[in-house]
This record gives sequence, C-alpha cells and structure tokens, in this order.
Amino acid sequence: MITIKQLEAFYWSAELESFEAAAAHLHTTQSAISKRIQELETVLETELFDRSRRKAQIAPRAEELRGLAREVLTLTNRIMDMSRVRGGAPARFRLGVTDLTALTWLPALVQRVRASYPDVTVEPVVDTSVTLVEKLRKEELDLIIVPDAFRDIMLETIPLDMVEYSWLCSPSYDVGVDELDLRQLGEFTIIEQSSASGLGQLVSRWLREHNVVLNKIVSSSNLTASASLTFSGVGISYLPRRIFDDAIADNQLMVLHSRPALPRVPYVAAYDKSKANDFLRFIANVATETCDFTRPISAIYQPRRAAI
Repeated sequence: MITIKQLEAFYWSAELESFEAAAAHLHTTQSAISKRIQELETVLETELFDRSRRKAQIAPRAEELRGLAREVLTLTNRIMDMSRVRGGAPARFRLGVTDLTALTWLPALVQRVRASYPDVTVEPVVDTSVTLVEKLRKEELDLIIVPDAFRDIMLETIPLDMVEYSWLCSPSYDVGVDELDLRQLGEFTIIEQSSASGLGQLVSRWLREHNVVLNKIVSSSNLTASASLTFSGVGISYLPRRIFDDAIADNQLMVLHSRPALPRVPYVAAYDKSKANDFLRFIANVATETCDFTRPISAIYQPRRAAI
C-alpha cells in the first residue's frame, strides 16, 4: 500500500533535489526519507532516483509520478484545511511579505490558500519589513511574514525558518582573499540593507556588537537591487546563501567567509493578537508548511550559456 508519507518523501526529494533538504522541509530525518522512498520503490517495482549523481536526480520514468504525487498532496492538504477553520473565512485576506518571500515561496502559499478557500481574495503586498509592521499595526494588513527583528507584545509571532546569510561578491570585485576578519569589512564597499529593513537592523546591530565600522556603504531596501549591484561588482553584500547556490557554482558570485560568520536570520509570520481567529491561525500554519527560502532566484541570476 502506498502512503501519504511515502509520496511526500518522494515529491519533496524530487522538488528540492536532495534527501537532506526534503527531510528538513518535512521535519524528519534523512534516514526516514530514504526508507519511505525505498518502500515506495518496492511497491512500484522501479527505481525513482538516479543514485549515481550527487543530487537526488529523479529518474525519467518517475516524472509522471511526480505530477500525480503533487495532485494527491494538494487534495490531502485541502481536506486537512477544511477542518482547521471552524468559523467563516473572510472575503479578502491582506498578506504582507518582504521581497525574499515574494521571490521564493509566496506563489506556493497563495496557491494553497486559494485551493482551500477559492472565495477568499488574497491581496499580497510586498514592502520593507518596517513598513509592513507599521501597516499591520494600522490594520491595513491581516498577517505579515518578516525577519524577527521587532518586539511588540501586541503581535502574535509564529517561527517559520532560520535563513542562512553569507557575504557574497562578484569575482570581478578584487578582494584578494576568500576569508576575512570581520573588521576588515571596513576596507571594502558594503552593499547593506537600509534601516527600513528588519534584516538591515539585525545585521547592523550584530556588526555594532562586534565593533565593526563600515566606511563605504551602498544602501538598498530591495533584494533584487542588492543582488544586481553585487553581480555588477559594486561591492560585498550579505545575501540569503541558498538561493544563490547556482550562481556560486557558476562562478558568478563568490563566498567570503568572515570570522565570526553571519548569524542565521529568523523569519516569522505575525498578526495582531486582538484579531486572532481560526483563519489567521490556519494561514500561519500553512506558512509553516509551505515556507521554503531555498529556491534559486531565476529573476536575478542568469546562468552563463556555452558559446555556439
């Protein structure tokens, strides 16, 4: 018999191209993922992955199963969602996110909400985290997804993920080394997030704690702009590492290791405690299930093409 857990293990391993990443996404162990996939292969009497490759590369004949697994998991989620909201759903839902969420997993979140509640109009707003928090306080938004940089007893915060940030630069920006003492950053141009960014506030606070003074700064409140400036060789920036793995592998970006390393940044879903209801708790739960800050950003990174 095929189980939902087996299909989940197969689908997310195929999507994330990694048994380890699938285990993290499903909050289980890599050995459990491998066991479920092996069980599924036994039932279907076919290998689902090419294990000779470094990544979890799906076998060509398993592509049809990936589509079917997606349909089964979508229907399962919709059935589970029906039991989570006992009261009526609102006519409109105003969701605030920063550009990192917008460029990675926002589509998956919106699709999940629409699939479960087709009559709810989802109205996403993409802005800096400081602005999003202010709009939430003014009741202009219902729920926001931001770095956990704000302390407000009026807000209910639900942890989502810890995002790994790294110092990145273009190989054309001559640093001379790939490892720096943190205080050496003051010798270079640093592309930083503005004070309107919760991420920028967290990193600035962390640098001050380590007595680091940045002398040459280019400020940006937009991830796409920061990444574009970095690709162009303007300076060094701190960017979410996993979504730029392909650009690093293609030598369009290089990682600079600092001592100490940048801390991981916690992201949360937040809403006004006084407005709490089953629907907001449902959205927060769906956010924890769909949250994925690891997908490469194709809108920023364009891989080099071989000359013909």
